[in-house]
Amino acid sequence: MVLRTGECQGPDNETSVRVGPCTTPEGGRCLACKEDIELELEFQERRRAIRTRMNANHDPFILKLPPEIGSHIFLLAMGNRDIIYIPQRGKALPTPFLLGAVCRGWRQLARSTPRLWTRLAFNFFDTTNPTSKTMEALPQLVSDWLERSGGLPLTLYVSFEGNCETPPEGSVSIINTLNKHSGRWHEVQFALPRHYLERLCGTSPPELLRDLTISDPDGKVECIPLTFKMNASPMQFDIGGFLLDVVDISWENLVYLHLNRTTTDGVLKVLRNAPLLEKCSLSDISPPIDNLPIPGTIIRLRYLHTLEVTWIEGEVFRYFIDFLELPSLESCLVDLETSVVDHLTSVLERSGCSLKSLTMWQDTTPAVDDLERFFQAVPHLRHLKFFISAHHSSSMMDYILDHLAAPPRYSTLQTDVTAGFLLDLQSLTLSGRELNAWACIPLIYRWPHRKLLDLYIATRMNTVTIDREVSSELVQLVDQGIKLQISFPSGDYIQKLRESTGT
Repeated sequence: MVLRTGECQGPDNETSVRVGPCTTPEGGRCLACKEDIELELEFQERRRAIRTRMNANHDPFILKLPPEIGSHIFLLAMGNRDIIYIPQRGKALPTPFLLGAVCRGWRQLARSTPRLWTRLAFNFFDTTNPTSKTMEALPQLVSDWLERSGGLPLTLYVSFEGNCETPPEGSVSIINTLNKHSGRWHEVQFALPRHYLERLCGTSPPELLRDLTISDPDGKVECIPLTFKMNASPMQFDIGGFLLDVVDISWENLVYLHLNRTTTDGVLKVLRNAPLLEKCSLSDISPPIDNLPIPGTIIRLRYLHTLEVTWIEGEVFRYFIDFLELPSLESCLVDLETSVVDHLTSVLERSGCSLKSLTMWQDTTPAVDDLERFFQAVPHLRHLKFFISAHHSSSMMDYILDHLAAPPRYSTLQTDVTAGFLLDLQSLTLSGRELNAWACIPLIYRWPHRKLLDLYIATRMNTVTIDREVSSELVQLVDQGIKLQISFPSGDYIQKLRESTGT
């Protein structure tokens, strides 16, 4: 052990112990201590210089290339891990930090590449938690990160972890920094409590904003009052867990809309003020707060081509769908417990649209009369998927197969099909508990216009009796190149049939 008045760690891992504070009658350090400090600083500087040369020698190409090419390679190193929240990323640092940690040359190149710093994902932490020390350095990290991005458009993914509702001083500082750069917001996702979101209004209009997502981080089913004002007009908007009545943004440029865990009042408010809407996805929508019809005329969404409705009560669906007119609707997905075929048919008839793709999940089987009226309203359907979880699903599935097998009407010269059931159908998926019309499947493919039909059938019955002759015809269809698949809980029916017959 070496006793000296210097640093606590000497060269060659020798342990140093301070004899006491270094003082002189004049004040300050003694000459020996000064020389020791100077030697230590000189040693560190020389070592940094040597390591810089070592890194330059060992770097295979980055620092030997023109800076613009090296910067492009750094950009290619960015991945999905750089746009996910910290809890999902784990303890791994963002890619720009990893690149900058390699050597001084890489660090300088990374910091002089603004595009590396245009994506920022981080968590607000509950500062009342003594283990959450990250918040102490986070304000400066966020500020430095955004400054390095220059004037480029920003992609932000900001979430919250903890129980603190009122933003503490550190969080307020970060929010102010984000607002300072609001003019560059391009794609923004805020999964934050109400008291945080209400402060993220921006200090300048986010004219570059195209994609805005705001959601309640707790994922609660009940809607939370929110006063959210932003002088923005996004093209895509996604909100979950908040009431829309007091969300003050412009909807006039909205093209894509996803509403989750809100009320019907808010849905109709947005739809009424979004004339350019092309795609709308609604999930877990609650009844209107006042339970009264909303005054006004039919909402005509001229450009809406895709509508998706999931996890909504039948009455709620019937309530808001009766307000809509969708002349350009081509694709529709409906996942509800009760059958709403009748109301869906009404909006299709009223709109005069040409629906091309339909996916329906139902817990109840539609009435035959409703099915007949519905299919008359969608003569040009190309892709159809029906999933029925009811015990008696055979009526719907049998109805469709039976009508597909019926002979079409030909022209006078018997060359063109002029009328029939879903003549343009290209793919069909039927899933239910049971099916009886197996014999209709070979009959479907005897018609030339059905040869290219993709057919997938799934039943949840473990024991199904299919006539031996029909089974043989099904195998022959597959051998002829027909895209046919029949699935039981025990496996693929065609494959098991081949195994049992040895063919």
